[in-house]
Amino acid sequence: MEKEFLTNTHYSVTLNVTDGKIDSFREQEETTGTVRVYENGCIGVAGCLGSPDEKALTEKATEALSLGIPYPCMPDGALEQEIIHDEEIIPVAKLIPTMQDFLDRLNEACPRFAFSNKISLNYKRKEYHNSLGRHLTSSGRNVDIQLLAQNRGSGNLFDTGFSYNGNHFDADALLSEFKKEYDAFYAPADFTPGRYPVVMEASSLFGTFLQQFVAEMYVSGASLLSGRLGQKAFSDRLTLRNDMNPETNAGAYFFDDEGCVTSDFRPTLIDKGTLTGLLTTKKSADTFKLPNLGTAASTYDGVPCLGFNRFYVEPTAPTLMALVPGKAVYVVMASGGDTTPDGHFASPVQMSYLMENGKLIGRLPDLNISGNFYDLLGKDYIGATCDDPLPGSMLCAVTMDLTK
Repeated sequence: MEKEFLTNTHYSVTLNVTDGKIDSFREQEETTGTVRVYENGCIGVAGCLGSPDEKALTEKATEALSLGIPYPCMPDGALEQEIIHDEEIIPVAKLIPTMQDFLDRLNEACPRFAFSNKISLNYKRKEYHNSLGRHLTSSGRNVDIQLLAQNRGSGNLFDTGFSYNGNHFDADALLSEFKKEYDAFYAPADFTPGRYPVVMEASSLFGTFLQQFVAEMYVSGASLLSGRLGQKAFSDRLTLRNDMNPETNAGAYFFDDEGCVTSDFRPTLIDKGTLTGLLTTKKSADTFKLPNLGTAASTYDGVPCLGFNRFYVEPTAPTLMALVPGKAVYVVMASGGDTTPDGHFASPVQMSYLMENGKLIGRLPDLNISGNFYDLLGKDYIGATCDDPLPGSMLCAVTMDLTK
């Protein structure tokens, strides 16, 4: 019998913002423990909330083997590795005054906006070890600012949003960037329907397509990618990864919940246009005879399932200006889009700006974007840039059809 033991700790302080003021906060700390045992092609799982008793959980997990849950895969062999990012971003005792000062400055710079939603400070730690000698530890901190902005008097719940997620807080840099978006919001712009470079967060573009990379969909033939593993299918400029690297994804763990580690902590889905990986657990990889990408997640008391961290797209340009010189459309909010079974993608855009040479010019009216899956990631794919306009940002540019 082999065993693996996993502990997770998440500590957070979340501030609630209403009309530019912090009106409440919530402090939360959660620790979970999980033991999984493997024997005769089956898995037994036991978990707990709070500090775990490994011996007691092991006994419960061993008893659970009698349920006969099939899971033929075994833990990986010996490896000792840890990545610790425990540098303090903002002292907890100073979080409220620091963020209220930031909000006061933001209110002054953007007086026609009413800000609401959440700001959180997070610390996360995960530790994994198994009976074959593997011991992995990962921890990190991040500050997450997610502000919704209502144009006062508009009657809408919100009209746009400002966001930032990273392991460093630079109030001046954030205020400067948010002010640029605020100024552009009140400068009306327009466009003629046609084909334009569209700039958007990697998660907004690729999030709709993520299910196409799921192993079960791939082998069933329900994925647009079915049968293309190992083949060139997209633009040479496109390299797409799951970002588990704490250096570029603040607060991420460098290993998955089955103790799998990749060489650069970014399991690769697409490498220079070639489909090289699919989203798998050890079980799905074994069942379907596929490479295991190392993208497993789990609840504290459940068998491993699929997980995903964040899209990392290999940068092709150092700045937005270099990525899309000339005019382009910068998408801030787009929800309600989908992809048809034959690969046609379309989405309404609720908030966007006209951009020229990397700078915001003015706010565009509601519009629609569309394109074909293979074209968007193939001949219409322009490239990507990171850390512009803010550290940690990951923006992609794709030529799309725009309509009103």
